Amino acid sequence: MLDKPTDYAHLNEAAKALANAPDAARIHSIRAGTWLGYPRGKEILVRMEDLLEYPRITRMPNMLLVAASFNGKTSILERFLAQHPPDLDPLGEATICPVVMVESPPSPDVSAFYSRILDALMAVYKPNAPPQDKYSQIKLLFKQMGVKMLIIDEIHHLIAGGLKRQQEFRNALKSLGNETKIVIVAAGIEDAFNAFNTDPQMSSRFCPEELPLWRADNQFGALLATLELRTPLRKPSNLKEPAMMLEMHTRSEGTLGDLCDLFKELAVDAIRSKAEQITLERIRALRWVPPSKRKQYQRI
Repeated sequence: MLDKPTDYAHLNEAAKALANAPDAARIHSIRAGTWLGYPRGKEILVRMEDLLEYPRITRMPNMLLVAASFNGKTSILERFLAQHPPDLDPLGEATICPVVMVESPPSPDVSAFYSRILDALMAVYKPNAPPQDKYSQIKLLFKQMGVKMLIIDEIHHLIAGGLKRQQEFRNALKSLGNETKIVIVAAGIEDAFNAFNTDPQMSSRFCPEELPLWRADNQFGALLATLELRTPLRKPSNLKEPAMMLEMHTRSEGTLGDLCDLFKELAVDAIRSKAEQITLERIRALRWVPPSKRKQYQRI
């Protein structure tokens, strides 16, 4: 009986440690995924770090992070939040929470927005309390808990309501920033530009940062190489080889989230088929609905 190879020079140390694990353990690891530290993502994190340490001034700088759906913006925000967890020291006078993250309500409802912030702060409040009461409680808690940054994901929901409610929501954001001197990082799909550009004060307060779709270039090849490096397949796949890279880009349509999901399915397929590597033939043969076709896709 031949021993399983243990060299696995195509893997990093963490993947090597899993390479001879049972198939179920390897599949679980692949599907769990890990943070991908690609250059543009790192740039955004550095910019957010700089904003977090910004001194409190009359007009605080803010950020508007815009990306196509499923192209990595929420992963960046969650990564930053994880790097700045609350200080839950039971001996302290109050929990210190430098970064708070919420998702914008599905329509520009100021009261619902305040409720989401209070929920994120794990505060006790009356859900049917007037918006002004919730706002006063938020201001007090921000001061007590040392909140420096509020992250609002899915900010494009702002344009889902009428013009009056949109303006009320924008005014609530401006007041919150002005009165608490926190940094606000808003994030959404391309419609987020429209949500802010209709108000000159908002567009001037929020510096835009964009996550473009990926092109089939050297950076995309490096991303594939990183995925391969950390995935416990026992044979190299050489995904950055031009034909393989182009096929991966075509099938994912240059969207980071779809690329990662496509890669995971291919890696799981490689384990279950005993091939232990991703091949051009399997990329082409895998049952996969590309992002642009999903809205039209009908189950038969």
